[in-house]
Amino acid sequence: MGFLILGLAGLCSIVSIVCWIIVLIKIFGESVGKGILGLICALYAFIWGWQNKDQVGGNVMMAWTAAFIIGIILNVLARSMTS
Repeated sequence: MGFLILGLAGLCSIVSIVCWIIVLIKIFGESVGKGILGLICALYAFIWGWQNKDQVGGNVMMAWTAAFIIGIILNVLARSMTS
């Protein structure tokens, strides 16, 4: 059961990476310097995405936030079940 939950957490990680890439594409469209900063620091990209959610798409940011939070919860749950 713990490995199933860990697999779902991995799926959440993939969703987070895809959303990060979508936001990076929008950031690079605005400025290369900001895009490089978003590539180095995903937290900057996350904050920039929420500040510009109309440009990025509110659904992308909601999916990224949900995947991030659910991924953390599933990772903690899976680690406690396999220990």
